[in-house]
Amino acid sequence: MNGINMPKKFKIKHILLLLLLGVAITVVVDLIRISKYELIPRRPAEKIKLQDNEVQYELANGATEIDWNRLDGTLRYIKEEYDCSDFRLVNLIRILYEAGDQIPEDYKNKIEEVLFNFRYWWDESGENSMCYWSENHQILFASAEYLIGQKYPDTIFPNSGLTGKQHLQKARKRILDWLEMRWNYGFIEFYSGTYYKEDIGALTNLIDFAEDEEISVKCRMILDLLFYDVATQNINTMFVSASGRAYKNNRTGGSGSTLGGMTTYFWGSGEKIGPGMMHGMMTTQKYELPPVIAEIAKDSSNVVIRQSNGLDISELKAEGYYGTDTRSMMMQWGMEAFTNPEVVRNSMKHIRNCNMFSNEFIGEFKILDLKVIDWLHLEPLLIRLLNPQPNGVAIQKGNTYTYKTKDYSMYTAQSYHPGTYGDQQHIFGMNIKNHFSIFHTHPAIEKDVENQSPNYWVGYGHIPHAVQDKNVNLSIYNIPDKKGMMEMDLLDYTRAYFPSEKFDTAYIDRNYVFGKKDETYCAFIGANNFEFRDEANDDVIQKGKQTFWITEAGSKNEDDSFEAFVERIKNSKVSFSAETLELNYQSNGKTYQLKFGEDFMIDGKLTDTNYSRYDSPYAKAEKKDKTLTFNYKGKSLFLDFDKLIRIYK
Repeated sequence: MNGINMPKKFKIKHILLLLLLGVAITVVVDLIRISKYELIPRRPAEKIKLQDNEVQYELANGATEIDWNRLDGTLRYIKEEYDCSDFRLVNLIRILYEAGDQIPEDYKNKIEEVLFNFRYWWDESGENSMCYWSENHQILFASAEYLIGQKYPDTIFPNSGLTGKQHLQKARKRILDWLEMRWNYGFIEFYSGTYYKEDIGALTNLIDFAEDEEISVKCRMILDLLFYDVATQNINTMFVSASGRAYKNNRTGGSGSTLGGMTTYFWGSGEKIGPGMMHGMMTTQKYELPPVIAEIAKDSSNVVIRQSNGLDISELKAEGYYGTDTRSMMMQWGMEAFTNPEVVRNSMKHIRNCNMFSNEFIGEFKILDLKVIDWLHLEPLLIRLLNPQPNGVAIQKGNTYTYKTKDYSMYTAQSYHPGTYGDQQHIFGMNIKNHFSIFHTHPAIEKDVENQSPNYWVGYGHIPHAVQDKNVNLSIYNIPDKKGMMEMDLLDYTRAYFPSEKFDTAYIDRNYVFGKKDETYCAFIGANNFEFRDEANDDVIQKGKQTFWITEAGSKNEDDSFEAFVERIKNSKVSFSAETLELNYQSNGKTYQLKFGEDFMIDGKLTDTNYSRYDSPYAKAEKKDKTLTFNYKGKSLFLDFDKLIRIYK
């Protein structure tokens, strides 16, 4: 028997060795292949002068003498396909449609050559480092492709091999899919003072120039919803709120936080905005802001606004956005969900199919481009084990709660994925009327360390568990002991933006911070003592990894004097366990209880922080409702998305 069995064992052993050798050789070959990937620069080495906005502005305001060579920088930028070329296309398209007959023939040929050879979508030939995928870029690229295709229907575009008409048809589907997503779920980049501007530019062009009535009407409707968002979250024309994507100025507030002047134009002084991507709003004859939205924006009564924006990754499958088709990838990558376990294999397939390893934004995916990982479907397991910081780029559903009075507004993305990384999300803050804002955060990296996001001012190292009821916010931070995969730093403190010099009165009293500006009052309460950082007067530090911040707002109308407000806050009962991460707070006759990662209780009752699409005095609606109605002060707006009905009075 032994004489028969030995050869079999011998063969099995050698087969296994051959398999292991084959795997090793495959990995080595893959590593050599991957080492040869080269990234394409997303920005020019030297700054290019871009004047398309200024040229469009001059033409729109009656200029007849134009130095067309001023567009050379813009054409070079687009031709080289640098990131944000789609921004440059917005007003170049307006120039073609509104003043095309003024462009000299030879210069128009120069423009057309650039436009015909451009890579309008990720599935076309070529490679570059443009960001096609975020919510605003999706509609910018689709808007440009549609309108250029419409203008040159019979021209064959050399890069794609498609005619203009075929480009139009291709872009039309993406436009309608994008509009439907916004109707059903709201904006992924919710309340973004930066990226709503880009949406406005793309939508206004489609409204003004698209010959397709369905596109034109639906774009008007989605622009209505965007301006409703801005109206409900603004206070006296200052637009700062919880957000899927916010930068420093979107968090600190101030006189410049007016959505590029849009809030001032529509419900402020009426001053028109100057050159820029949104200037089409100043000249459009096809979009008028429904009066009810301006009235909502000016509402100074005490009001609670609850809203649901976007989807969680866990909802993608049920909602039909889980594949690698264009529509699904628009949702997944629109959420900036690249590495998350649920979608990482989709990302890898998409990157391979579209030849995108040379793209600077996603070039690091090459470390997963091993055949062994792909064959064994190991990507989700590896991501779960490593939990890399890029998981925090994903913008998931924001259940936002905003409380507005004539003196202040406070806002929170309720229970937004506590403890996870946060790339550009803004979870909580308070607007001191329209003067400035205050907020707290766990910085991702130290002050003055360069990184676009996250950094000291943008995003979070680890997101707090934050909840709000009217003028009270409770936030618990639970910072881990060890850095995660690819985590740049792990700071052992949290901090607040609290510009003391901008207040009439502001001071720290141990673990309390108090501020008064005109008739608006505010307070922070912490687990540990506060201190101003170094010699800064706007940077309040609270040391510790398991801590809390309680924020309470007040006013002369609510508390009479500032001294009475301070006394009330100091007499409010607070208890916190750093071990169980449970916070209790009693204020103004209410008892609040929050345990990190668990439920929010008010007076012993569970508070539901999962909201319907709209829940405010102005509108009530569930996600994917077929119609929407907005009412305030005798004015109204009715929208029926499928039937293309838009009525306002």
